[in-house]
Amino acid sequence: MRAKSFWSTALLLVVTTLVASAATIGRPATQQASEPWIHVEVSGDSGANMNINLPLAAVTAMLALAPETIVQDGELQLGGSHEVPVAAIRDMWRELRDVGAAKFVTIQHEGQDVRIARDGATILVTVNDSGDDPEEVRIEIPVPVVDALLSGEGETLNIRAAIEELSMLRGELVRVIESDNNIRIWIDESPTP
Repeated sequence: MRAKSFWSTALLLVVTTLVASAATIGRPATQQASEPWIHVEVSGDSGANMNINLPLAAVTAMLALAPETIVQDGELQLGGSHEVPVAAIRDMWRELRDVGAAKFVTIQHEGQDVRIARDGATILVTVNDSGDDPEEVRIEIPVPVVDALLSGEGETLNIRAAIEELSMLRGELVRVIESDNNIRIWIDESPTP
C-alpha cells in the first residue's frame, strides 16, 4: 500500500469510527459487549498504525454515508477503470454456487499469483506478488455472505443482508501483508482487540 493509499484508508477509517461512535451512543454497555465487533488493524513501517474496533451493527449506519462509492449505476466499483455490472456477478454466482470445492481462477503472471477457490462453505481469494514490493492478500468469504450480498434486486447489492450474515461469523476475514504495511480484519465479541 502506498503512502497516499494508506492515508486515504486512514481517513476513511476515522470517518467510520466517528459515525459508528455516534450510532452507539446511548446503548447500554452490556448490549455493546455482547454484540459482534469488527476489528481493523493497520500497521506500517512508517510508524503510522491504526486500530478500529466497531460494533458490527454500526457498519450499517456507516454505509449510508457513501453507498454510491460501492455500487454506482449498477456496477461494482473496484477502483480505477475496473467496473463490473452487478447483474454479471449475480449470473456468474448462480452458475458457480453449487459447484462445490473447486479452483475457479488461477492466474500466474510476472511474479503475481492469484487464486480464487471454494473450500467447503468458504470462497478463498489469495494474491501473492513477489515483485519489487512483495504483497500477500488472503480473503475468506463465507458462501452465505456472498448469497446475502447478491440477494438484492436488479443492479444493487444487498449489503445489509451481507452484514447480517457477517454478524454470525467469528475469526479473521482479511489479511493483507505488504513489504511496508499490514492489514488485518476480524470479527469477535470483544470491543478491544
